[in-house]
Amino acid sequence: MSDAWPETPPATDLFADDLLEGEVALVTGGGTGIGEEIAKAYAELGADVAVASRNMDHLEPVAEAIEQRGQNACATTVDIREKERVDEMTETVVAELGAPTVLVNNAGANFLTPFEDLSANGWRAVVGTILDGTAYCTMSVGEEMVDNGGGSIIAMGATNSVGGAPFHAHSGAGKAGVHNLMQTVASEWARHGVRANTIAPGIIETEGVTEAAGGALPEQVMEELVADRFGTPADCIPLAVFLASPASAYVTGAYYTVDGGHNVSRSPY
Repeated sequence: MSDAWPETPPATDLFADDLLEGEVALVTGGGTGIGEEIAKAYAELGADVAVASRNMDHLEPVAEAIEQRGQNACATTVDIREKERVDEMTETVVAELGAPTVLVNNAGANFLTPFEDLSANGWRAVVGTILDGTAYCTMSVGEEMVDNGGGSIIAMGATNSVGGAPFHAHSGAGKAGVHNLMQTVASEWARHGVRANTIAPGIIETEGVTEAAGGALPEQVMEELVADRFGTPADCIPLAVFLASPASAYVTGAYYTVDGGHNVSRSPY
């Protein structure tokens, strides 16, 4: 690990242990990758946490880890492309933990393909998960927030939502829509005390990203980074905690990149 770009410290080293005490968080795609790490960090800082995805086998270990941290947990399966299933998810979380005060729209989908080879089914599968799913979860959980005095909605975007997304046309378009949606929600729901913000990771080494890249991240991509290492899920956690906490009470409609400087010109030095 580089001295210039060390590992991001654990959330418990950066924030007060009780920062999220009293919060009820729902993390979609919470069984793996960035979502899993966000869910565990929230529990470490005092939140009760629900995790949701299509695979209960992924969710149960995360729920157990949350409970081992002394917090209440809920694991529920959902296909976020179906509004009725999303509403059922919300009802389950409310019944088991109470109304969510934090929603992390983390669930996603992606695969590499040139746009000319992208099928209609492939487009629908990815955009349906990223954009429709984020919209349905925001509608459903946001209704609870509006009725209960506010909350924080966090969308996990991606830097491929800006400037074009070669071989990622479906996910880039979906993530661009998510960014716009969060800004709209931030504007319309401010009067209800609901904040909405976007975190846009760049190249983060997760199982899903590695699979999409064909088994390994190409080394030439490293040459495009200002940082001299690829990102990890831990690099996204501090912003996810900040945006869920009272520290971000005056922050809404914002877009934060976590990309190691991928979208800026490399230093000549």
